[in-house]
Amino acid sequence: MSTVAPARAVAGFDSATAMLRAVSSALRGKRFTALGQSRLMSAPLHLSNLLPEALRTQLYRVSGAAEGVTPSMLESIDMQQVAAWMTGHYDDLPPQYPGVVIGSSNGAMTHLCAVGGIPWLPQTMLVPVRWSDNDPDRPARAAEFGASVADPLLANNPDVALHHMHDGNQDRLMIDLMTYFRLKWLRLPRAYTEFLATRLMPGAPIIVVDCGLSWPVTRIDDRHVFQTGAYGGLKPEEYLGGGPRVAEFLAAQGSPLRAFESPAADDHAPEAEWGFEPSLGADIDRWAAAHGHPVHRIAFDEPHGLSASVADMHREWLLAADRPADRLLVESFVMLDPVGVNQAGLVPFWTAFPVQDALRAVRSYLRERSYPNVDVLMFPHGVRSAGLAAPEDWLRLREHSGAVRLPATDVARYPADFAALAAYSSAIPSGDRQLRIGVRRILDQLGHARAT
Repeated sequence: MSTVAPARAVAGFDSATAMLRAVSSALRGKRFTALGQSRLMSAPLHLSNLLPEALRTQLYRVSGAAEGVTPSMLESIDMQQVAAWMTGHYDDLPPQYPGVVIGSSNGAMTHLCAVGGIPWLPQTMLVPVRWSDNDPDRPARAAEFGASVADPLLANNPDVALHHMHDGNQDRLMIDLMTYFRLKWLRLPRAYTEFLATRLMPGAPIIVVDCGLSWPVTRIDDRHVFQTGAYGGLKPEEYLGGGPRVAEFLAAQGSPLRAFESPAADDHAPEAEWGFEPSLGADIDRWAAAHGHPVHRIAFDEPHGLSASVADMHREWLLAADRPADRLLVESFVMLDPVGVNQAGLVPFWTAFPVQDALRAVRSYLRERSYPNVDVLMFPHGVRSAGLAAPEDWLRLREHSGAVRLPATDVARYPADFAALAAYSSAIPSGDRQLRIGVRRILDQLGHARAT
């Protein structure tokens, strides 16, 4: 039986693969426009807003499911080959680097990789599995399905843990025809150790991005957990036990339920998409000690934990270079462009999703800092999900700043404004002045690094 090609096995629309493309593009000095897709691939996104909303959302469902593997393909996925495919993103780049970043997906960290000229290797990968019988409102049924098909995948890949994730709120459209298998490395895969051994300068630091976000889960097996819900608009207890916001949302979706049919949680684990698995950190420590590389752990509690610090660092660097630092760009999920932001002299504040928690983080940041111009990008996931921060909510940031714009968002079509995935780079003007900051200075300024 032939092995599934890595680019076929893992999702291209996920945070890990998109941010991997963004960082590898940045190390080539290239902008990350239209999520790294060609103009030909981005054309359908631009044209999608000409369609009625029902048709736009149906195309979004179908195109997402097209990336999924079938259950029968799971036994033919080799995650060691996936790791080699990921390190391969840096194959034609300089032979050695002054540092490397490994760990949680984080948009703020992509900017530090860009200015420091260092690669990032993800811990978590998404394998979408086609399943036409999935029901967004019944995660217990998804847990049963996952338990019935996952064993061959886990048996052939002993170095990963499966975090089966089901979010009937924010991912409602995407999981209509598939389910999310997120796989986390428990140990360094061969391709990562080879990369570290051959591409790191002597004594160069390994920087571990350690997002400590955890989530209540249902344990299926030693290396298999099921996560109801995901970080964003709702809290874990709302996914598991219901509440007014869930009831209102399900009613608006035409569901017969007023709470998700969730399996009981009996354990906690790192959050499926963003959380860091500590066993990988321990393996990195062992390898680094044996090969003479210091380890610096950048630890934070939730995905936005780095965003304010990274924004302030960019602001300081711009001012030190006698450049204005008067325009804040609020990024959203994979709508980011490290090189474009750098060249244009913008201050980036990354947010995971356009939800109320993200809005509060930006509002808190602006209370203590003055920006006459704030541009906000809004990732369109197609659903008026519970906890969503609507365009008018973001525009009220003008109470804490000067002008606020939504330069890539069609307010009338949001959140089914899929053209924004191709148009977000319009928020970033052309520029040609590139900041370069040494890795040691980056670590010192973060102030959260702990050498081990």
